[in-house]
Order: sequence, then C-alpha cells, then structure tokens
Amino acid sequence: MYKAILFDLDDTLYDFYTYRTEQLQLALANIFEHYPYLQPASLIQRAIDTHVYHHQLPTFLRTHGVDDEALITAACATHEYDWFEKMQLDQDAIPLLEWLRPTYKLGLVTNGPSWTQRAKIEQFQLAAYMDVLTVSEEVGIAKPDPIIFHMTLEQLDIQPGAALFVGDSPEHDLCGANAAGIQSIWINRRGLALPEDTPKPLATITRLAEVTTLIS
Repeated sequence: MYKAILFDLDDTLYDFYTYRTEQLQLALANIFEHYPYLQPASLIQRAIDTHVYHHQLPTFLRTHGVDDEALITAACATHEYDWFEKMQLDQDAIPLLEWLRPTYKLGLVTNGPSWTQRAKIEQFQLAAYMDVLTVSEEVGIAKPDPIIFHMTLEQLDIQPGAALFVGDSPEHDLCGANAAGIQSIWINRRGLALPEDTPKPLATITRLAEVTTLIS
C-alpha cells in the first residue's frame, strides 16, 4: 500500500524534549544553587514551552531575577557546549530506517533554520538513509502547510495516498499531513492527549520500533 515513509526530526527520530531538559538541568545547576527561590522543574518547563535556546537564555534568566552576570555567562556556555555533538538518535531509529530502506522511499520533513537542522542531520548521518531531506527554512514553507509535504513527495515521485508520515506534533505533523492527503502515525512518548481539533492518526505509538508492526 505505502511506497514512501516520511519522518519528522525533532522529538520523532530523537527525543529532543528529554535532551533539552537534561541540558537545562546541567546548565542551570549553579543558578538554582545561588537562587533557591527558583523552582527548577517549573523554570525548565517554562524555558522549553517558550522555546528558550542559547541566545534567549540570558534574557530569560534576567527576567526571572537572576542578576549575577558571571553565573549567566557560565550557564550559557554550559548550555551551548557540544550542543549538537551530544545529541543521539532514538535507539530504534537506525534499525527502523535500515528495515524500511530496501522497500520504501524515505524522506525527512523538518521545521527549523538550516544551521540547526543540517547540523543534526549531519550528526545523525541521516543522508545515508533518506532519499529526500526537506528543511523548512530552505524551501520557505513550514509544516503544517501541506505544500512542504507535496514538495517532498514530488521529489520522491510518490502520490500522497501512497505515503505515510511519522511525527510527534499534532499541530504541525498530524494536521499538516492530513491537509496534504497523507496518513500519519503519531509518536507520543509522553502520553499526551490528542487535541480535539486534530485529525485522528492512523495509529499512536510510544516507540519508533512499533512502525514496523504497523506497516508490515
């Protein structure tokens, strides 16, 4: 039935949420020690929810009462150090891609700036497995716009009805794939509830390895 399997990158082929949480815990350890009124779990969650990365971290800390510039500088340096090199693919990712590759065309559709997404692609060596790598900044269109899905499928010479998309974001991945006429699998590692206005996916999984059972 399917001729192509498309994947999201962040929080799909690797657990970006856990990675970011661990990096922030490490970077902010001294901050929490010197500012005991800060609640580590809630502050880290707020940083993740508001998309705080290297450049935003100093302002974020200052707005929460951190006024020791030496601590801020040290926290930022720790947070940024070996950022991409420390990332690791999900343990199921390579076995899954190797299992799929002889039978299906494979593609990646990821939102984000080229400098971050290409660094991850290189770190994970995804070019060895994917027939097409589509980065939103490079094509000027981002998920959930169905055009970015169609552009990827055109390069693969595959029709939407013969493709399956695997992603974690209800808004960007599930809604986008549905708008493009592509069935989707929702990888939901954290057991989140599916928003009411989201098209129901073909299946919900907690591990990438489950894809093999669903399409075999």
